[in-house]
Amino acid sequence: MRTGIAKIPVQNSFCEGCAEVIKKRILKDQGVQNLILFPSESLIVFNFNWANQVSEVLNILTKLGYPPEGDEVTTSSYRLPFCTCKSKDNKYGLAS
Repeated sequence: MRTGIAKIPVQNSFCEGCAEVIKKRILKDQGVQNLILFPSESLIVFNFNWANQVSEVLNILTKLGYPPEGDEVTTSSYRLPFCTCKSKDNKYGLAS
């Protein structure tokens, strides 16, 4: 089976700890492979077999507060990103 590669730059930055949370959420429901997150570039890269897998990942990212760069989000399903990297009080900078 042939696979594709998706490179998704997201609007909001995230830290290493938040990257693990995002990664777990994406891998929980999706059949994507080789998922790599690049926090310093706000970039998410993965291999996929079906186009609907990319769509589902985009939906998950938007719900977590990391919509794709260039998207204008106006739906009620969008939240602010949970990453508050500047906070040194929380482990990994995750907001409570």
